[in-house]
Amino acid sequence: MNWTTLPLKKYNEIKDVYLDPVYTDEDRLLAQIQIIFEIDPYKLPVSELKNYISQLSFFEKKVPTMKVKEVYNLGGNVYKLKKNLKDFTVAQWMDWQNYLKNGSGPENFANLLSVFFFPNNNDEYGEYDVEQVKSDISNYLSIADALSISSFFLNYRKALSILFLLYTKRITLKSPLTRKQRKEVRKEIMKALKTTLIGDSHHS
Repeated sequence: MNWTTLPLKKYNEIKDVYLDPVYTDEDRLLAQIQIIFEIDPYKLPVSELKNYISQLSFFEKKVPTMKVKEVYNLGGNVYKLKKNLKDFTVAQWMDWQNYLKNGSGPENFANLLSVFFFPNNNDEYGEYDVEQVKSDISNYLSIADALSISSFFLNYRKALSILFLLYTKRITLKSPLTRKQRKEVRKEIMKALKTTLIGDSHHS
């Protein structure tokens, strides 16, 4: 097991364990083993415990940045990932905005990313089981992939917001931007694209 194979659901379960003050350090360690390996650690021979603990060493490493792909196989179901604004309906875009009201952290990734995942054999503007999509994302998409995809879309949203403000400013002024203003806008857009809005989630 590592960051690129750890499912989003298990990551969130482990995160909840770490945030729960009721757990002792020993309890947290055993809870991780139970979540990741789906076994009862209390029934393990002491001689085998060390082997499982050693497999948790990847938690000490940084979550890698993954390439955002066009297609993902989640539990045997193949999904296309929409990455261009022109491919979205207004309803789909509004769904994403509404999901964002509940936060942009990993605990809300299944909802947020379901807007961008479409069954490969489905008419993307037709009906499909959104709850199945959310379930597949939660159970089969790795936390490394989920973080990278979410960062991509959140940064894209920030850049779009800047462009929208630029557009409204030009309409209000009824005149082209000066060279200095264009330079500042380009600088802000590049900064937005390079900034990972959820980077701190890697360490939570």
